[in-house]
This record gives sequence, structure tokens and C-alpha cells, in this order.
Amino acid sequence: MSIVGSQCPPIRGLTWIKGDPIPVGGTASSSPKRVIVLECWATWCPPCRDSIPHLTELQHVYKDKHVYVVGVTSEQNVATVKKFVEGMGSKMDYTVAVDSSGEVQEGLMMPAGARGIPHAFIVDTNNAIVFSGHPMEPGFQSALRTAAAAASDRAGGGGGGGAKQALPLITASLEELMGMSVKALKELLTERGLSTADCVEKGDLAKKVQAQCSTVTYYK
Repeated sequence: MSIVGSQCPPIRGLTWIKGDPIPVGGTASSSPKRVIVLECWATWCPPCRDSIPHLTELQHVYKDKHVYVVGVTSEQNVATVKKFVEGMGSKMDYTVAVDSSGEVQEGLMMPAGARGIPHAFIVDTNNAIVFSGHPMEPGFQSALRTAAAAASDRAGGGGGGGAKQALPLITASLEELMGMSVKALKELLTERGLSTADCVEKGDLAKKVQAQCSTVTYYK
């Protein structure tokens, strides 16, 4: 199950622990033109603690590129969460909130079929969910890099000539991709900025398209 490509629903009822409140979800027209990385985590989750420095580093890298990292926990003991976040200090240098209303769980985690945490969602400037999965996956950074580039381009484009166009997700099966020509497969990859140098055979191209173009939205 995947919600990649769908609009992020409005997330309300968050209790903000660290950082200024940030609107999450809604509609493409009403949402601020910025990228939201929403990561579901918990104080009791060891893998979540491993991802915290990673997210802090990414927030620093993208701080001037209209990207906002928001860590959200479904734990309802606000005091426990606040104590944990304060203890982390600058190691957890991004916005943190508690999912007091349960809307993150019901609106994102359940529709995504997410079975564990940490689980991250990337919402682009069009309010579209362009990534759903573990924040340490290679695809996460690729999707974030693409969304951030589009956000920066849109912010700097002024009148609109510079906004990038989203390329469609490739949902074809491996068998269907193998039925395409080598040239067509290479074009799918190159127009998304992906190298074909590591693909020796046609099967390599098809597998790369399926692996990297089915869940990550690229722009041109």
C-alpha cells in the first residue's frame, strides 16, 4: 500500500514541543510553498534515536531551501516527550510535535500501511506526498533533494516561468518495462537525472526504473 502521489490531508491538533508551529497538509493552493519532512518517531524507539542525527544534519543542509523537518510522536505524555527533546538539545535540531489528535496516525500512517517507526513522509510544494518510508533509505534523500530543488526553483522563479514540472511515477511491472526498448528505458532514467552508466544490460535498466522511479517524484 502506498499513498505516494496523493495529497497530504490537513494535519491538525499537534502539540508543539520544539520550534514554531508549521502548517502540514491541506490543499496545494492553501499550503505554503515549502517542503515538509514529517517523521513519525517515539522516545522508546532505538532506531528512531539513530535517525535523529541524520534528520538534524539534513535540516542544516536544507535550512535555506524551504525544507522543514517535523518529528511527530503519537505518545500522549507530553512531559516525557519534552524531557527527551530537551535532553537531546542541539542533536535534535528540528521541529518536534505530539500527535495529540491522532490525525498523523489516521491520515498518514494507516493509509500508507506503515508497520513501524521511524517512518517518514515528504510533502512537496504542491502538497503531494512524494515519499513514504524509512528515513535512512537511499530513496528518501533522493526524493528530498528533488523536492528541495523544486521548492528553491519555485521560490526564485517569481512570475512562474521557473517552476518545474513533476514527472509521472512509473508504475509499470518489470515485465512491461522489459517490453520497452533500451532507448525508451534510458530516456526514462536520464530525464529524471539518473545515470545509466551502471546498467550493463536491458534488465538492469528496467530494474533501476522500477526501483527508483515508482515511488519517487522527479521534476524537469
